[in-house]
Amino acid sequence: MAKQLKRWQGWLLFGGSMVVVFILGLLVSSLLERRAEVVSIFNNRKTPMEGIVSENSKFASDFPREYETWKQTADTTFKSEFNSSQAVDVLAQRPNMVILWAGYAFSWDYATPRGHQHAVEDLRKTLRTGAPGVTEGKEPQPGTCWTCKGPDVPRVMKEQGVANFYKAPWSKWGDQIMNSVGCSDCHDSKTMDLKPAR
Repeated sequence: MAKQLKRWQGWLLFGGSMVVVFILGLLVSSLLERRAEVVSIFNNRKTPMEGIVSENSKFASDFPREYETWKQTADTTFKSEFNSSQAVDVLAQRPNMVILWAGYAFSWDYATPRGHQHAVEDLRKTLRTGAPGVTEGKEPQPGTCWTCKGPDVPRVMKEQGVANFYKAPWSKWGDQIMNSVGCSDCHDSKTMDLKPAR
């Protein structure tokens, strides 16, 4: 014999179903509005762009919210137990990592990563790159250290050839990489679809 629901249980089930349907309706509405907003942005772009765009400020007029969040990566006031936005000497905190990384450049210097805007600056400051120009022909790091640091890298790779980019010493590309990690590193500048630049 099937168990009958009490009257109040039926109403509770009905009310709960209505709340779920209402919330799903709000979610669908929000998604449709966002989709319309994206279409509107692409149809009314102020700055048409092609290829890799190194200067992130060029994205500001068409994508102001995204650009503002990128600008916030310059902030170094955030602190947490894991990877604050300040450069913290990890080797001083955990000396056993020097032994763990013995033989690798990470045993010379390793600081916590900071925001996107600090990628090039942090690479130039690290001891892992040696002393460019001083140890001519014996630099410890190849050009590959620049690979994920900014949108200038694909341009240099295209101009010099990928194999030449990787073979060259780190210091060879130092005057070429000026713009730090930005929009074109991960997005196609025309469609804004996800498209890693390398």
